[in-house]
Amino acid sequence: MPNNIPLKNIIRKGDDNGDGWVIQLETDKGRAVYGIAVAQSSSGRTGPTWSYVFENDGFTVVDLGTPGSFDNFVDGYSQLPLNLNEIQRVIFTHGHSDHDGTAHEFSSLYKAEIWAHKTYSSLKKYKIWEIQDRESSVLQKELMRISSILISDSDKFSRWNQYSDYYANKGKTSVSKDLSNQEIFKDLQIIETPGHSPDQIVLLLDNFMFTGDHILPEITPHPTSNTIIQKKISNSLPCFLKDTSPWFGLGTYLNSLSTTMKLGNKYSILPAHRLHNKGEFNWIDQSRGLEIISHHEKRLNRIIHRLNSNSDSLEDLTRGIFEKSKLLGANIFAAMSEIVAHLEFLEECNDIKVSNSGKINVTGNGINYIKKLEQLRSV
Repeated sequence: MPNNIPLKNIIRKGDDNGDGWVIQLETDKGRAVYGIAVAQSSSGRTGPTWSYVFENDGFTVVDLGTPGSFDNFVDGYSQLPLNLNEIQRVIFTHGHSDHDGTAHEFSSLYKAEIWAHKTYSSLKKYKIWEIQDRESSVLQKELMRISSILISDSDKFSRWNQYSDYYANKGKTSVSKDLSNQEIFKDLQIIETPGHSPDQIVLLLDNFMFTGDHILPEITPHPTSNTIIQKKISNSLPCFLKDTSPWFGLGTYLNSLSTTMKLGNKYSILPAHRLHNKGEFNWIDQSRGLEIISHHEKRLNRIIHRLNSNSDSLEDLTRGIFEKSKLLGANIFAAMSEIVAHLEFLEECNDIKVSNSGKINVTGNGINYIKKLEQLRSV
């Protein structure tokens, strides 16, 4: 918990899970920042998306909310001493649907500019699960092979249909400014923190850090897996995206956590989810990054332990580590993809080797990853 709680005033109380809360915060320089908990259109484990607004050469909004939640966004902002027409710009922390899901509705009514990391503009017209060349590695092939057996066609269609309108509208979203690492706009600084998403950024304002999904209370963001972009897509991308290693993967995410921790411990973190849950506020600072690294270390430990106990397939590892309730329907794909991200990190650390048949073996004593994590923690 930060030494100084940034909460100044509760404008409206919401539900125990955070839905509907509207609060006023204050930076160490006396700047007002408002937080609006935009309830999702359907229930989800992450709770509402927290949207923030502050004055920085005009009103700046951070994130909008999930598809179908625009009325909740408008309702929350109606509690503030500003008009939505006064907003100068909206900045997306990253391009996931619970953050930019109502961009088309917002842009059709208001003249505010849309700002996002430079990778957002390049990738916004593609469905996130179609970018990856799934033939690029043995682990990716195994992920798709097992998924094709375990996930029904109806589940696959439901997953696609749920987001089809979102991606159609996202592709049309006009981005006025592409943001880059260390860019400063008045008092606001941009820091690249990819790994959960290639376009994930955090924003620094006075002693506040707006983290999107980079650092969250209570839950750990889902890491991307290493990504080779399909050639038909890659050929049309800018040069900085030709090499995908700086933008994707668990190793990239862990490096990003180290980056934010190196900024010092002066920042109060304003996350996109779980700021309020179970009837309480969750105030955190950058030390939460250490907890997230420890979470991944425990998962890596369990994977190595199971591999040493002759559990050598992707499906066995996934079923041995995740609860059955988290493996129902299409959820097993998300669970296996997270295990793939951890296996890829172990491969990078030379702790495992994956054969062409998909068999996974521990190499040496399997502790190189521990040394790597210690390096990341020593900030």
